[in-house]
Amino acid sequence: MTKPRREERLWRYLVPNFITAGSMLLGLVSIFQSMQGNYVAAAWLIVFAVCTDKLDGVAARLVRGTSELGVQLDSLADFLNFGIAPPVLIFASLGREPTLPFGSGTGRIVLIAACATWLLGAVYRLARFNLSTAQVPKSLCFGVPTTLMAGILATWFLALLKYTPADHALAVDAFGGAKLFPFFETPAAVWRYLPLALFGGGVLMGSNLRMANLGGLGSRWFAIFVLANVLVGFILIPLKLYPEFLIWQPTAWVTVFLIWGQLSAQVRAHKSPPIFPRVPVEPTPIEEVDSFVEKLTEGDDEPTHRQDA
Repeated sequence: MTKPRREERLWRYLVPNFITAGSMLLGLVSIFQSMQGNYVAAAWLIVFAVCTDKLDGVAARLVRGTSELGVQLDSLADFLNFGIAPPVLIFASLGREPTLPFGSGTGRIVLIAACATWLLGAVYRLARFNLSTAQVPKSLCFGVPTTLMAGILATWFLALLKYTPADHALAVDAFGGAKLFPFFETPAAVWRYLPLALFGGGVLMGSNLRMANLGGLGSRWFAIFVLANVLVGFILIPLKLYPEFLIWQPTAWVTVFLIWGQLSAQVRAHKSPPIFPRVPVEPTPIEEVDSFVEKLTEGDDEPTHRQDA
């Protein structure tokens, strides 16, 4: 087999990393849209980022361009898209609304604490996942994935906003297609309690609670049913249609399989990864130490050693 040319190897690594960079731009633009008060656009951009989350990994495997750099970039993209953009959306939308108690005082502190809980839960989940991958079966997750949690929050936000009455301060122009539930209106109290979703989401992401992974479905027909609904979602999301339909599958998945993960004896038999995973550090070979010391004792003014950036 001929060895790939340098240019070919370069493109193998650039393609998936370009996709990751594009995904990060979705999160960045979502933050900008939230700051400008365009909450519908900001939420849809988070949902778009959920859809593109796995594309870089798929591309890397297809072109055989998997790299450690890509793994780290993917984690950074997840942190931006699912750890920062969602709490910014909630903080901007609720914190600027004068009819809600989050503009100042205790309410403001509660909102900030809720956003901080989500952010810290997400970054902890991502960091621990990178260190514990080898210890976790592919059929299980320990803690709710950041992608799934952010998708649930963003789609629920869109669905609630779509059904908000026109006389409410958060009401926006009609979007997302026809209303599937025309007789329903979002209660005004929902927006007062929405920060609880950030508290709960942050705790679930950072927890050791067991739940099934999409790749670990045992039933063939159940897997087909789930994947069919995922495919429908991939059609509706680019068209920005029916967020009230998009909420049901991820919400049901987390609810059912979090309960199942705690009750199933087979699942509980799997040892959870440590809260603070340890990665063994390779000791410096004594030969390298001796060589370095010899250079120092010989009066070498500029001993050669590795410089960490």
